[in-house]
Amino acid sequence: MTVWLDPVRTALDAVPDPVVWYFRDDDAGWAEGRLTSLLDLFAVHHAPIDLAVIPIALSDGLVQQLRHRIEMEGQPIGLHQHGYAHRNHETEGRKCEFGPQRSLRQQYQDIEAGRNLLQSAFGSNLQPTFTPPWNRCTQTTVDVLLQLGFKALSRDSGASSLETGQLTDVPVHVDWFGKFRLDRAGFSLLGERIAAVIGQSPAVGVMLHHERMDTGELGRLAELLGLLTQHRSVRLVLMQKWLP
Repeated sequence: MTVWLDPVRTALDAVPDPVVWYFRDDDAGWAEGRLTSLLDLFAVHHAPIDLAVIPIALSDGLVQQLRHRIEMEGQPIGLHQHGYAHRNHETEGRKCEFGPQRSLRQQYQDIEAGRNLLQSAFGSNLQPTFTPPWNRCTQTTVDVLLQLGFKALSRDSGASSLETGQLTDVPVHVDWFGKFRLDRAGFSLLGERIAAVIGQSPAVGVMLHHERMDTGELGRLAELLGLLTQHRSVRLVLMQKWLP
């Protein structure tokens, strides 16, 4: 059943140097049951995973679970901020929480409030990285992040260009549920997409959305993790690798 991974295997076999991989799962705070299932899968494979956490969606139960996994079980989980409320503020065009409709003051207040909530919950386990909801933000957002001391910005590799200054860019290259799949059965297209990125980049960032990961999706992800954890040309890391 792993034929869809054949292009990935071929691409990995051909690279001269190891490829760095990281997985970013968005919207932590929503669908906690499915998030738990995803984290269990990564734990079984001893694979690292980064969670983009929505500050005001965070429950006490999820805080306790994540802290226990990290501090007591030693599971390699990276935690960083995913907007504030994951709420669209644009009246037209594409959805965006930190778009042109928001002033610098409005963006600053939301991002600072979200950071304070997450710092209170996770302390030193929180990384100074910011993922904007829908992978979209403005130059104003970058200015706010720099003022607040963030060190990295994570968006889609195809996102519009911004002057990020001292912020490290840690993009995701593959959207597990990207439009290229066409439908839920399009895993062969997913394999081809991943293989294409391997041939073009020394790093592969994969974006997940746990709330959409049913049993079938988790099964395919388990197949990919099985390949990656055993292949000599793969280095699985947390996004904090790129932090100064």
